[in-house]
Amino acid sequence: MARLVTLGDAHLGRTHLAHLRDDQGRNLREEDFLRSFEWAVGRAIELEPDGFLWLGDVFDHARPTYRTFSRVLMGLKRLREAGLRGVAISGNHDTPRVRGTGSPYQALEEVFDNVDFAWAMEARACDLGHVTVHAVPQALSVEDLRTELERAAASVRADATNLLIAHVALTSLPTRAYPDINELEVEEAAFGKGFDLVVLGHYHAFQKVSKRTWYAGSTDTFSFADSPDVAKGLVVIDTGVGTAEHHPNPHERPLVTCSVRAAGMGPGELVDAVERAAKGTPRGAIVRVFLNQIDPAAYRQVSNEQFQEAVSGALHVQVEPDFGAEALAVQGGPQIGSLEQEWRAYIELQDLSGLERDKVAALGQRFLVAGRGETV
Repeated sequence: MARLVTLGDAHLGRTHLAHLRDDQGRNLREEDFLRSFEWAVGRAIELEPDGFLWLGDVFDHARPTYRTFSRVLMGLKRLREAGLRGVAISGNHDTPRVRGTGSPYQALEEVFDNVDFAWAMEARACDLGHVTVHAVPQALSVEDLRTELERAAASVRADATNLLIAHVALTSLPTRAYPDINELEVEEAAFGKGFDLVVLGHYHAFQKVSKRTWYAGSTDTFSFADSPDVAKGLVVIDTGVGTAEHHPNPHERPLVTCSVRAAGMGPGELVDAVERAAKGTPRGAIVRVFLNQIDPAAYRQVSNEQFQEAVSGALHVQVEPDFGAEALAVQGGPQIGSLEQEWRAYIELQDLSGLERDKVAALGQRFLVAGRGETV
């Protein structure tokens, strides 16, 4: 038996809400993920486990920045100094699509002999105390993943507790509107019956799937698309009794949703209603406000800054207007900004893994200006 700390999707290097910067120009959401990772490493050491498991997507993409990579180096150094061994797999975000590209895990493997890394799209079995960990990393296709799962099942040992770790979506869970990049999905039956326990990465919510299977979840909040909405953190697997204990991250970025019945409200009333609806919001939260059946004319008269000021202490306020079919037919749709504004709003929602968002925005703006025959 063993107690193993499991760390799910940390997504270090992920940036979001590009305009939110600290006094050193760093993206605040990127700093959130780094801070939560460091909390997870510290908490893992405090728990004094028999080992640790990393379940993929420690990096948000396969080419992390030096700053991001160095923070992972520091985390692994702390775990090694605490005398902890571990097993880590790559996920759909941090596995290169071309084998010759190399992997950040490959570099880590050269430095940390206390960790078994499975990153080369091939399953491997590793002994961690009295547990055999069958590590199945991201593969190029569902067919390749099934092959590696079968390979892992064939290496099950009769004289040990067999624990499978993988980074994958399951068909038994609710289908999401937009599958993730390079996402692979299988049925739970694809996991051989010989595994005593299964711990998965990929979904960002801690949840029990079956008697032997759990998702560890992510270390910090991502977006309002996270489902179910549960606390982020890490998980301790007790292989002796077959349990998973969740340890919430007290520093996760709060995501708060509220709604306003806005029919018939004028501009000033809208701002006041948003302030009332968001009362009690934790400081530093990202707040989403639904404005139901709002009059487009009234909405156009309220700036984003006014909504932001209405929710005191919020890091960011995201307003979602619902104009209603009848209102749109009579009064027209929401206001559309300039091409430059629409371009920046568009890329804000995109996954620009490996790219600098501000440079992409500036490049697009230069093309738009050149298209009008102007000079930058």
